[in-house]
Order: sequence, then C-alpha cells, then structure tokens
Amino acid sequence: MPKIECVYWRDRVGGEIERLKTEAFRYGFAVGPYGEWQMAIAAEEKEVRRNTLTPIKIEEVDIPEKAVALPCIIQRHALGVVAALHAPGKPKKVEERRTFNEAIFHAIADGTVHEGELLGVINIFYASIERRLVRGAIERWLQERYRY
Repeated sequence: MPKIECVYWRDRVGGEIERLKTEAFRYGFAVGPYGEWQMAIAAEEKEVRRNTLTPIKIEEVDIPEKAVALPCIIQRHALGVVAALHAPGKPKKVEERRTFNEAIFHAIADGTVHEGELLGVINIFYASIERRLVRGAIERWLQERYRY
C-alpha cells in the first residue's frame, strides 16, 4: 500500500494547513444508472476578478454516503464557473456523508456575485465498490482478515 500525505485546510481556504499521513490503495468502483443534481447557490456577496480563483460561501450541499460528486461542465453563471467545492477539516471517505459550504469560483470576468445566485450545478452519482478488486486491495484484505 502506498503511504500518502493528505494536505488540507483545517478552518478555511487560505487558513491553517494540516497534514494527515495514511495508507491508501486503489480500487475500482461502479456508478449506478441514477444520479441527482445539486445546486451551488451563493450565500454571500463577493467581488470577483477575471482569471482568479475566489472562495465563495454557498448554501450547504450534502453529498450522500457512497456517492461521487462531479462538476457539471455547463457554465451557469455569467462571471465564471465552479472549479471545486470545499469544506474545512479532515477529508472524509466516500463511504461517509459529506457537506460542502464553500465553492472555489474561477472568474472569467470582473464583477460581483450576489447572495442567492446560482454559481453551478453538481452531478451526484451513487457508486459501489467493484467486485473485481485490484491485487493490492485483496492482499490488504487478506492481511487484515488473517492477522489474528
């Protein structure tokens, strides 16, 4: 298993950085035929500048457990696009419910984003672990299963 280090903001974008050392392994997943759309709606008024990334508070977006969130690539706001969603604190697993309250907005023009405006849409797809796990995952499972 590769050892990785997750680097994340503890409190806010641009705030205190924390690091989490852990082991990780690759595994496959299957995406179901059904999904849903969530909206990233501005929860504050914010000035944005062309060609800059700006964190903007949004109304909470809940991503259910065992779901994968992907951005909808269709531009929904005249001033830019949502590059990413953010929630401060330790990263959560896909198997856990996640709540995001901030969008990283990539402005393509100067202007002001107002509270209540739609910034973008998030595609949410339900996923499950694939039956055929990669060799590393199987080895890890066997090690944990038979270590006692």
